[in-house]
Amino acid sequence: MGIVKRFRIMLILALMLFLVPFIYKAPYVVMVDPENEDESSTSDNSSESHDEYSSATSTSAFILPAATWVTPECVHGQPALVVLPLMNMFKYDVKDVVVTPVLSAKTGEFPFEIDATGFTQKIDYLVGEDKIPNRNERAQNCVWLFRTREDVKTGYYKIDYNITYTNPACVIESCTVSTYVKTIGLPENGTTDGVDENRKISTPRLMVKGFYTEPAEVYAGEDFMLHLTVENTSRDTPVSNIALELTGIVAGTTEASSYAAFLPSSGSDSVFIDKISPGGEYEVVMEFNAKADLQQKPYTMNIAMKYEDAQANPYEGSGSVSIPIRQYAKYDTSNIDVEPAEIEVGENADIMFSVYNTGKTQLYNVSVSINDASLEEAFTYLGSLAPGATGNVDLLVNAVAPSEGDGTVQCYISYEDENGNVTTGSKDFTLFVTEAVPEDYGETEPLEETEERPKWFIPVLTAVGVVVILVVIIGIIVAKKKKKRRQEELAAIEEEEAALEEDLGR
Repeated sequence: MGIVKRFRIMLILALMLFLVPFIYKAPYVVMVDPENEDESSTSDNSSESHDEYSSATSTSAFILPAATWVTPECVHGQPALVVLPLMNMFKYDVKDVVVTPVLSAKTGEFPFEIDATGFTQKIDYLVGEDKIPNRNERAQNCVWLFRTREDVKTGYYKIDYNITYTNPACVIESCTVSTYVKTIGLPENGTTDGVDENRKISTPRLMVKGFYTEPAEVYAGEDFMLHLTVENTSRDTPVSNIALELTGIVAGTTEASSYAAFLPSSGSDSVFIDKISPGGEYEVVMEFNAKADLQQKPYTMNIAMKYEDAQANPYEGSGSVSIPIRQYAKYDTSNIDVEPAEIEVGENADIMFSVYNTGKTQLYNVSVSINDASLEEAFTYLGSLAPGATGNVDLLVNAVAPSEGDGTVQCYISYEDENGNVTTGSKDFTLFVTEAVPEDYGETEPLEETEERPKWFIPVLTAVGVVVILVVIIGIIVAKKKKKRRQEELAAIEEEEAALEEDLGR
């Protein structure tokens, strides 16, 4: 670059810096909040465009562009002076303010040539409200001299500035300030509104950015509020005339057996949105009812989207969210059989009944226990019960103390859900425990007191008994021998008589 050309540029820059205070005595520009952009717009399209591109916004509530900011006009191939007035909304000063424009090598994203090594500017202090109450008087300007690209399009370009600073509490923070510049390009370069020779070159997209429900856990058969965030992902094209249709379908084996899992409480499953600006979001809030017969699992909510761009070109899109449905755990029990219903201390009783899972979700780690002052602790484990399953309880309890009151005893039934949360219920039964009564054998005369026997009494008594037994045995043996001898003598006599009779007969 020649010396003369450099001198001309420096002269132009000095002249522009000199004219800045006079240029910015123009009327204040209204700051437009992007979230309320729809409310501040009018039916006039040109007015809407002017308000949008003449606004300057900040992601911080304390470091803001001053009201003296205006949209600069930049001509292709010519130098352009861009001024960003910043003000501090803190009560006290902020320091070490560093402002860096976000650059891009693409003409569609950044309209100026990148012909320098850096465009960062630093402000040592931004004065706080405590020193200068008038916010515009305490604003300070950051000034850049850019050169507009030759291939720039006619229209508006958004310029972002990353800002870091040290707040009054000596904490480093950051924010982003966004402004627009108006560009004038060659006719053959087209415009920035996405339309060139009646041909669409930019397709705006709507997407479901996120959602949540109130309450956070949705139970079958109950109402819930669905908060759905829809985002326009296009950075240049607004969308309008948006129709959303939300349906949650449970697929059956046939079309006739399919049905809606979620029914809108208002009677309509559609919602209309007038407009979403480029990069903007819209929160849809609708009330639904989850059908009572849904199983415990996630169900898909489908979102069908129809919308138009700035030229009324129609588009369609779709999205979906998954809503987990929970079922309340339920159980019931049969009548408790107690056998016997009245026992004494030290006796046992048998407790028998059944536990039924009457809900639509599984019960885990089901157990039954009895903890009563009149009985020993008793426990039995049933395990998991599927929906519709039955668990049988058979407890043998031992009485340890008399009952207090009418003999009512509580039986505790405990289970866990799929998240490990423990729930305990109880059921009463009657088992009356009385004191143990000694058996009555009738009246007996008291035994006379006797003197204590000497130590030799038992051995002597034992010896006498042995002698008596021996005598009895000997007596039996002698008697048998005598009987045998008598029998032999009788037999001999009979033989003699028989012989005598024989002799006489002769």
